[in-house]
Amino acid sequence: MRLAAFVAVPVLLAAAAPAIAFAGACGLAAPAFCETFEDGPAPPADRGRGNELSRSRFSATRYAPSLSTGDGVTFWVWDAEFGLIPDEPPPCRSDVTGFLPANRDTLVCDPSAHINSRYLLTAVGSQNYGSNVYRIRQPFDFAGRTGRIVFDTDLTTNFLLGYMSVVISEDPSPTPAWDLNGRGPNPRNGVMLVFVSNNVEIHDVRDYALTTIPGSASTIPAQKGRLCRVELRMSATQLDVLTSPPSDDGVNFAPPVSRRIVNFAPPLPFSRGYVHLIGHNHATWKYAITFGGLPRPLRSWNLYWDNIGFDGPAISWTREYEIPDAAIASTRTTVDEYPPGTLHTTVHNGLSLGYVMPNSVSTLSAPLTFTNVSLAHATRARLVFNGYYQGYNIDGIRLGTGRLRYQINDGPVHVRAFTPGEVAMLDTPGQTGGYNHAIDIPLAELVDGDNTVRFSTLNIESGYPNAVLNLDLVIDADPDPLFANGFQP
Repeated sequence: MRLAAFVAVPVLLAAAAPAIAFAGACGLAAPAFCETFEDGPAPPADRGRGNELSRSRFSATRYAPSLSTGDGVTFWVWDAEFGLIPDEPPPCRSDVTGFLPANRDTLVCDPSAHINSRYLLTAVGSQNYGSNVYRIRQPFDFAGRTGRIVFDTDLTTNFLLGYMSVVISEDPSPTPAWDLNGRGPNPRNGVMLVFVSNNVEIHDVRDYALTTIPGSASTIPAQKGRLCRVELRMSATQLDVLTSPPSDDGVNFAPPVSRRIVNFAPPLPFSRGYVHLIGHNHATWKYAITFGGLPRPLRSWNLYWDNIGFDGPAISWTREYEIPDAAIASTRTTVDEYPPGTLHTTVHNGLSLGYVMPNSVSTLSAPLTFTNVSLAHATRARLVFNGYYQGYNIDGIRLGTGRLRYQINDGPVHVRAFTPGEVAMLDTPGQTGGYNHAIDIPLAELVDGDNTVRFSTLNIESGYPNAVLNLDLVIDADPDPLFANGFQP
C-alpha cells in the first residue's frame, strides 16, 4: 500500500530483542509519509523522470558535476548494468534485461533471495562523481520535536566506486550532493550525511557554506545484497544516526543501534525541509578492476531501497510539476585494457539530459513546458532546477557580473544576480559550476494549464556551455481549503 494503516510494533528488550518486521507503516507509529513499493511500479500516468517511481511522491534527478556540457553533450549519462559485483540481487524482474539507459535506471523489483519484498533499484550510471537523487516531494517537519526518518538500504560502500548519502535541506534542492573528490552543488541550508567506508560523515550547510562536523561513527556493519534499517532522529539541535545489522531476508531486522550523535550549534536555521536519498557513482568504470577486484570495468553503482518514510505532520498542501529530461541519445567510445595486454573498444550508449541556454542579452532558450498546472488556493510558487555556469576569468572571479535571465510564459524577463553565498560556494575549491536553485516567482505570471520557462545568462561564458536541468515547479497552497490531491495529477 502507498500509505498503509498503523501497524503495532512490539516493545523490545535491550539485550535479546527479536528481529522486527518493518512493513505497512514503515516501522513508524504515525507515518506522515511511507512508501513500501508493495504496489509495484507506478501507473504509467504517474511516471516521470523517475521511471517506475511515482512522480507524485518523488522528484528524481541525475547530475554529473565535472565538465558537464563538453563534447557536444549536456549532462550525458551512459547505460547502467546489473549484477557484476558479487552478491548483488538478481536483475530485478524477469522482464528487465540488458543495459539500463538513464530513463530506465529506477525500477521497482520483485522479491529476491535476500530481499523478500518488493524494493526499489536505483542504478547510477553517471561517471566521475555523478549522482541520482530521489527527493520526497512531501515536506518533513521537525519543528519543536525530534522527527524520525527511516529507510532500508544496502550500506555497502567502496569509496572509489560508489556509496549513498542522505540530505535534509530547507529548499527542494534538485541535486544536493557531496563527493569525496568534488563538492556540490550544496543546498542553501541543509544537513548532509554521507555513508562511506563503514562510517557516516555529517556536514552542516548554511547559506551554501559547508562545515564538516568533526568525529566519526562506530563501525557501521554492511553486507552486499543485504538491506540494513537506517533511522535518523533529527531536531534543530541534534541528529542521532542509527542502523541495524544487515538483514538476511530484507523483512526482519535487528533493532537499529546508535552509530553517531552530533549537536548543531547554533541550532539549524530551518525546521521544515525535504528529504533526499542519493546514490553516488564515484568512478566505477575507472576503478572497478584496480580497486574493486572485478574482471572488467563496471558501468554503474547500484543501490537498493525499501520502506522509506518519516513521521510528523502530514503536509499535503504542496503541488509539484516537472519537466522531462531532454533524453537525447548519443554515444561515447572507450578503449580499456583487461586483462593486461588485451585491449577492448567499447561503444557506450547514453542520454544527454540537460538543456543548453545561450549567453545573450537578447536571446532566450527554447521554451520548456510544465503541463496541467493548477493554481487552486496557491500562495507561493518556486522554480526549482539545477543551473550550470562555467564563467571563468570574468571580472577576475568566476561569476563577477554574471547574471541568470529567465522568463515565465510571456511575462517580463527577470535578471537575477547571484547571492554572496552562491558566489562564495562556486569559488570554494572542488566546486565545479553547479547550483541548486529554488527561485520564488510571481504567482501572477503563472496560469492554470501549461506554463513555459525560458533561460539565458549574461556575462557567463567559457568553453563549456551553460545549461539547466532537473526542473520542477513547486506550488504551496493555503492549507485551510480542502482538496483531494495535493500533488500534480
